[in-house]
This record gives sequence, structure tokens and C-alpha cells, in this order.
Amino acid sequence: MKTTMQDFATGNTTTSTTGVSTVQGKYWLKDILESAKQRMYFLQFAYVTKVVPGNKDVVVPVPSTHLTFTKSSTESTARTMTQVDNMAVITFSPALARYGASISQEILRTSQVDYVKYTRDEMTYSVSLQMDQAFATAIAAVSSPAATLYGGDATSTATLESTDKMTPSLVAKALRYLKTNGWQPEPARPFIVFLSAAQEEALINDSQFINAAEYGSNRVIMNGEIGEYIGAQIISTEQVPAATTWGAGGNLAGHTCFVLKARIAYGIAWGEEPTYDYEYKKDECMHNMYINSSYQCKTLQEKAIVLVKVVD
Repeated sequence: MKTTMQDFATGNTTTSTTGVSTVQGKYWLKDILESAKQRMYFLQFAYVTKVVPGNKDVVVPVPSTHLTFTKSSTESTARTMTQVDNMAVITFSPALARYGASISQEILRTSQVDYVKYTRDEMTYSVSLQMDQAFATAIAAVSSPAATLYGGDATSTATLESTDKMTPSLVAKALRYLKTNGWQPEPARPFIVFLSAAQEEALINDSQFINAAEYGSNRVIMNGEIGEYIGAQIISTEQVPAATTWGAGGNLAGHTCFVLKARIAYGIAWGEEPTYDYEYKKDECMHNMYINSSYQCKTLQEKAIVLVKVVD
């Protein structure tokens, strides 16, 4: 792993600005991209599309409900024709997302810490965090999910109690609602459970989960995955929505977890996938890094989403 600005000047050991600035931006940006991918937990399960150049929007057709076609078995009689009118559309309108970072030449020369790594980590964290938050915000705002479940015997966030934590039975119940709405897990589009570290701890401390969870197989382990439980991949991420005012007294902390079908429940449309640029501004003695993109995150199939609200 390259750790200093000088390390990016492969094949050139000079520490002058001329010797370093010609290559440092290209390699640094590559490291930013790869590091950011490791922190994006929602993108890996999203339906992904692009806006065709020359357009500002892209429309994704989805069935509002499945049709039932009438069977005809009488000879010499016109069959019953069914009108196909069940198509709904989801319109994505990507918006600009621009990022920048500056490092002065003087800081690089005098700093006793790895300022390049520090700046790279800060930029990586911000880019990945904002995209994950956009996914989580879109999913949490779903108006008609397959179900909204609560811990214990609660029927609302106001009736949650301190013991109403995440349990394996809640996961199983959520998967039942997905299946009763016609969804089944597939290798390329599995069932996913997004939960926070607090809910991860509750599951790991439950012997029922540990006995049934699957760890280690030929399947690729996804970013943030802590295991597989009764056919669903469990992803731990702090981007699921948090609350601090639940319960009768309005003083309980909790999270809204998501149980959904990957690449069906939500998606992203790129107007412009992340592009990267670098320049050294001689008059200011500044190394400037830029990331430009354009995207929008939206839900696609609300009935492929179950919300689970539990205390920490």
C-alpha cells in the first residue's frame, strides 16, 4: 500500500514537485475508488441502470400487480382477451454529486503525519457514506412495504419496550412476508437483511441464530456480511436509520432494519459514473483532487421490502 506522496512517483525518487505531481493524482484516485467500494454496502445489492447520453431521466417499468389471463377451452368461440394495463414506471432523475480535496505543498513538506493517507480516508469515507445514506433514506421512506414489523409484541414504535430487540424469529417472519408477496431468493438476487451493530450483537448472542447461521461456503462473501441465516444474507451497516425517541416514554434507542430482495427492491441510475481528475495549481502550491458523478437512488418494488423496527 502506498503511504506517502513520494511513493506515488514510481520509478522516480526525487522529492521535487515536478518529479511527484505528474503521477501522484492518478494513483491516489485509484486508491480512493477501491477503498470506497469496500465501504458501500447498499450499492452491491442495487439494481443498476444508466441514463442514455442526451437524456436527463431514465424510466424503469415495473408491474403494479400481476395479471390473471382467462383460459378459454370452447372451440369455435372467440377467446377472452385481457388488456395489459398493469405497468407502472419508476422515473430516475440523477443529480450532480461533486467532491473535492486540497493539500498544500507546504503541508506535504512539513507534516510529520501521513497527511495523504488521512485526506484519502476522509474523502473515501464521505463519498461512500453519502451514497449509502441515499440508499437507506429511499428504502426507509417506502410507503407500502410488504410489512412493517416491530420487536416483541409491539404494534408501533410507541409500544416498543427495552426488551424488544432483533431476534431470529423476526427475520423468519420478515422472509415469510416477502415470500407471500411472490418473491423467492435467487443466487443473483438473494434475500438481504440490513441491520446495525446493535442488532448484529443481539443475533450473535442468540443461540438459535448461531446454530442455524451459515459461515464459510463457496459463495462470495459480500461487504459487511456477518453470515447467512435461513437463506438470507445478513449485512451489518450503521447506515440503517436510527431513532432515540421510541417507547412509551420516548426515550428508547433503536433502528429500522431492512429485509428485502436484492436488485429488485431498490436501484440506482447513473447520469455519470464517478470520474476523477487531478491538478497541481502552481500559483497556489496546492494539490487538488476532484470526484464528479451524477446519480439517484430510489425504490423499485415496495412489496419486496419489509421494515423491522427494534430497540438496541
